[in-house]
Amino acid sequence: MKKALILISMVVISSVSMAQQGSWYIGGLVGISSSTNEDASSGLKFKSSTWAFAPEFGTFLKDDIQLGIALGITGSKSTFDGDDQSKSIELDPTIYGRKFFKITDNFSTFAGLYLSFISETDTDYVPATVETKTSGFGARVGIGVAYGLSPRFTAVGQYGLLGFRSTKDKVDGDEVSTDTSFDFGVNTIGGSVFNIGIYYTFKE
Repeated sequence: MKKALILISMVVISSVSMAQQGSWYIGGLVGISSSTNEDASSGLKFKSSTWAFAPEFGTFLKDDIQLGIALGITGSKSTFDGDDQSKSIELDPTIYGRKFFKITDNFSTFAGLYLSFISETDTDYVPATVETKTSGFGARVGIGVAYGLSPRFTAVGQYGLLGFRSTKDKVDGDEVSTDTSFDFGVNTIGGSVFNIGIYYTFKE
């Protein structure tokens, strides 16, 4: 039997389509998901869960140019028959810029460039406890849409189009590997390829 529960994909905010130069905004996103796989014959259960929290803050340099910072924090954990199997936590401080293209008074599209620092810790408990620390940087290009719900609130959806990532892995303080990659369909802020949020703008 497999059960899955997916909650929350909201809380992020800005009056994008109606924003003005000099406006400041706050927002972010919160996401939680969990799943359970149970063996019908033995009753043993494998459980996994993930979560994401990504607060944002920024301003509009022009009516159509947005500059912001975000603190992306994501984590995951898995257990088998009540025993920990693995867990991870990743911290990705990000600076980004977005260019908006107005379609109607309430609807806009945008393209964005995101630069981030990567810091991740992965712990595997089977067969023995091993902790791997990953650090590096990344750059990615994303696209999205924004719909003005009111003069201050806007729903925003974004998709990670293309990304570059360079990282180093260390186990017990010793460097074990390096990785450099270019990818399509990369994670946006909050650890998913696509996310939806709501932003709140402080107007002048």
